[in-house]
Parts: sequence; C-alpha cells; structure tokens
Amino acid sequence: MLIGALMHALVFGNVTAIIQRMYSRWSQYHTRTKDLKDFIRVHHLPQGLKQRMLEYFQTTWSVNNGIDSNELLKDFPDELRSDITMHLNKEILELSLFASASRGCLRSLSLHIKTTFCAPGEYLLRQGDALQAIFFVCSGSMEVLKDGMVLAILGKGDLIGANMSIDDRVIKTNADVKALTYCDLQCINLSGLYEVLDLYPEYTSRFVQDIQLDLTYNLREGHECHVSHMHIHRERDRGERRERQRQRE
Repeated sequence: MLIGALMHALVFGNVTAIIQRMYSRWSQYHTRTKDLKDFIRVHHLPQGLKQRMLEYFQTTWSVNNGIDSNELLKDFPDELRSDITMHLNKEILELSLFASASRGCLRSLSLHIKTTFCAPGEYLLRQGDALQAIFFVCSGSMEVLKDGMVLAILGKGDLIGANMSIDDRVIKTNADVKALTYCDLQCINLSGLYEVLDLYPEYTSRFVQDIQLDLTYNLREGHECHVSHMHIHRERDRGERRERQRQRE
C-alpha cells in the first residue's frame, strides 16, 4: 500500500512537472507573439513585412521550441562550451576545408558558428552586400541570381562564401542568394574566422588555398564561379565525410 502510494505520488508529480513546463513554453510563445504584434502595430509596418516577421518567428520557434542556444550557453566556461559547440556544428567542421586544422583550432572556430534559418522567398544575401559570413546549407534549396538570371541551384551540403585573403578582408558579393524552400544553415562569422586564423597562423595559408577549391559558389565580386564544378565538390565532400564517419566508428 505504501509502495503504491509512493508510485502514485511519483507519477503524478512527474505529470504535473511536464504540464507546468508545457504551459510555461506556451505562455512564453504567446507573450513573444503579443510583443511582436505590438511592435508591428506601433511602428506601422506594411502587411508584407508583418507577414514575413510573423512567419519567421513562428517557424523558428517550432524548430527550436523557443530555446536560444547562444543565450543558453553564454555563461558556460569556454572549455565546456567548446565541447558542446563542436558537437552541435560537427557537420560543417567535417568539411575537407577543415581537415588539416588542429583540434584546438576547430574548438576555437566552433565558438563562432551560428545556426540561421531562411524562409522561402527570403534573400540570404543581395548583390553588392558586404559578406559577413560563410554559409553551409544543412537542408533546403537556394538559388543564386544575377540580373534576374538563375546562375546556380544550391542544396544540402553546399558551401557558400568567397575566396579569402588575410590582407583584403572586405568582400562584396557578386550575386543574390535566395531561398526556394525552408533552409537551415550554419554560418561562420568572418570576423571570428579571421580572429581564429590569427591565433593559428600555421593553418592560415592552407585555409586560404583550400577554400577556393571547396566553395560550391564563390560570391566574391569580380569572380566568375565555375558552376560545372559544383557537383564534383559536393560529392567529394560527402565522400570524405562518410569516410571520416566510418573511421570514427
């Protein structure tokens, strides 16, 4: 009888805790939605912009359940945070581009990788923008446009950015990049990337050399991308990632 009572209390307590957490998330969602709608109303945003904001918020919330991983991890010590971000960003860090980087370099680099999201019809980049990051497509499909002409279709496993130089750090984009479907991307902030390369100069020359070969699409202004090589790059990286996965197993 006593055991039955304890089991009842345990189960009931767990169910209550689960319901409380669900209600807390639901309450946060409605509070954030109300704040967003109030912001839109106060600033008289046009209908099109309003719809884009609400759709982005609702979709990202459904993906991460309202949890901001960057905010969540910011107070953790760097050692632990590096281990966590290495795990979260292992897909992009397994690209052949980073194969020759030391573990210390990869750990530092992982702290500068963020996850972002792009809804259908949204522009990730526009021609003439200053490039702020290198983007890795985790899922979804994007198109590269210039003067209304489609230059390339990008998908899962593709790397978007520009060839880099330590002496020339301002990069202007040569085309638009637009989402065709819902896209999840990982991006490496360029200022953080340069910071890591300054800390690991022995890797810098190899990185500058390899990124020219590993980019699926090179967005540097004045550069004409050889689109015919895109499939070769994609398949090579997939093969190398599979091989590294087999070695770990």
